Amino acid sequence: MSLTWAPLPWDSEFFDLPIGKVDLAGADLASIAAAEAEARDQGIVCLYGTLDPVEAQTTVLVQQAGYRFVDAATTFSLRLDEPAIPQPAGVDVRLGSPADLPEMADMVAKLSDWSRYAVDPRFGREAARRMQDAWLERAAACTTGEFALLVAEDDSGIIAFITRALEPEPVVDTVGTTAQGSGAARYLIEVARAWAGDRPLLGGPIAARNVSALRYVSHCGYRVQRVRYLYHRWLDEGAGAGS
Repeated sequence: MSLTWAPLPWDSEFFDLPIGKVDLAGADLASIAAAEAEARDQGIVCLYGTLDPVEAQTTVLVQQAGYRFVDAATTFSLRLDEPAIPQPAGVDVRLGSPADLPEMADMVAKLSDWSRYAVDPRFGREAARRMQDAWLERAAACTTGEFALLVAEDDSGIIAFITRALEPEPVVDTVGTTAQGSGAARYLIEVARAWAGDRPLLGGPIAARNVSALRYVSHCGYRVQRVRYLYHRWLDEGAGAGS
């Protein structure tokens, strides 16, 4: 079988590096080598690989072929019949804007170390921080509804935030707080749930090592929908699958 791969223009432009993605489902050494040869011919330097870990032997094979394991990512789904999350006293929610980002800087700075880019030394923590900042800036500046930043605040200012995206499915993909236990971050999920309407609200993906985030989504009523192993394959490293 052949593997499906494609270039990623946004990532390539952001990192100033030709990047693509490859679906590693059903991979063997021959199909990996063929996909990598096509990617190299188009100038790709790094491939993001995705694999359902139910293919246990394949998870080992791709690492032998040079795919660097960078994350076990879990996506969650919030059922429509889950009980409502109450609004904490003294907490208000509104759409955020670029003007809010300086106040949120300390919260945002704590998030990037959970990124797969921080795990991979070829990207590193600084690249992970830049990616996190760009993600927040895009959500805060969006006027079409495709992305959005929501903030929860009390008399002290902003104490929690989430970012959400509309397509291909409604999802909350970033969360931060300075007031753990206040219920503010949980209530943001309730607001986003109403926005999602009659479609289940997804959450994540969350790195398996991020135990605090996993606890947070469980307290919000989320249930596991899918798990994916994520890999980076640097095509200028080693001989790879064709060796």
